[in-house]
Amino acid sequence: MPGFFDVFRSNPVPVLPGPDQDVFTDRLPAALPGTEFVATFATAWQPLRQHDRAAATVRWCMLDAARRIAAPRKVTERTLLEAELNTRLPQMDLTASHLRLLSCTVSLTVDAQAEQDTKTVDKLTRELRMQRLRQQLEQEQMGYLRDKVLTDPATARSYWFMHHPDALTSLLDDTFEQVAAKLTGGGDQQTAVIAETVQDFVGGLTDDERRYLLDRLGDVFVSFDRGDLAGRVLDA
Repeated sequence: MPGFFDVFRSNPVPVLPGPDQDVFTDRLPAALPGTEFVATFATAWQPLRQHDRAAATVRWCMLDAARRIAAPRKVTERTLLEAELNTRLPQMDLTASHLRLLSCTVSLTVDAQAEQDTKTVDKLTRELRMQRLRQQLEQEQMGYLRDKVLTDPATARSYWFMHHPDALTSLLDDTFEQVAAKLTGGGDQQTAVIAETVQDFVGGLTDDERRYLLDRLGDVFVSFDRGDLAGRVLDA
């Protein structure tokens, strides 16, 4: 009859492999195409069971995570990326791969040319953005002058006086009327106002009211010997 301790002798407790470590270097992508980080990893781990590919698995997991973290970063952000990697990678859970990550540290280096290229692209991007903003501002200013200031001689004179208080004699000629006439399409601002008013009035009528108005307008055109215009109105 086996003794009490014979049970443990026949079913020995499995012994886990000891901790292991690795140091390796690889490249991580950066935000600007053609530039990259050079990363040196120092890792340590504990297998949770017999593991034939522990070192390769740890390398793959660290590189895969590091590349995803680095991809949106520019090489000019090396210090920030290094801090982020050294915060996030040691927290990775590798138990699904039957490993326990004990530690991971990363150091980054950047090629001087890649850093210079990134700075150049950043500068050009800022200049382009400023140029577009200036163009947008100019367009808005021109639209304001065209639609709000220069089409109204009185407003145009006030605008001129505000920016040229010493040029009072310029307010006395008909320059502003001429400019307003050109910008309102043909020189008759009153006609434009009347046309816009009639359009607003007609737009608020029902179909029957609109037809009645057009019939009466046709009669008016005929009375002025403009049967051609009456026909255009009645066919509308």
